[in-house]
Amino acid sequence: MSTSQIKTMLTVCFADRPNQGFKARAVYELTDPYAVQLQFPSPSGTGAIAWTFARDLLVQVVHPTCVKPVGEGDIRFGPAEAEDYIEIVLHPTGPQPSKLYARRDELTSFITQTYKRVPDGGEDDWIDWSAAWSRLQMLLGGAA
Repeated sequence: MSTSQIKTMLTVCFADRPNQGFKARAVYELTDPYAVQLQFPSPSGTGAIAWTFARDLLVQVVHPTCVKPVGEGDIRFGPAEAEDYIEIVLHPTGPQPSKLYARRDELTSFITQTYKRVPDGGEDDWIDWSAAWSRLQMLLGGAA
């Protein structure tokens, strides 16, 4: 494992196929300390489909007091009917949202690891602001 990443394999299943679990990967890059990524195997079997979102969303949904979905946009998390699982909805406002379930204990363990490595409030210490500024200038054609 790279020292600049925290990776955890998660057991996930589609809501309409609860007995057909598969493995997904949760990834936390220290160079992007406010975000986490879920990587799902692509239908073709080559590569992965990645969803990037705020680390805070996982903190909210694994908290025992979470009773309603969290998140806006293309990914939402919420408590599942079974307490041991978290519901993940991809494209929740689209015509065919995908509803998945992930094990609560695996997500809790993953998010705990990220906060042990980068505590809340310490995220800015991991960002290379010079590199970010250079990338922005390059994207803007040197206008910044």
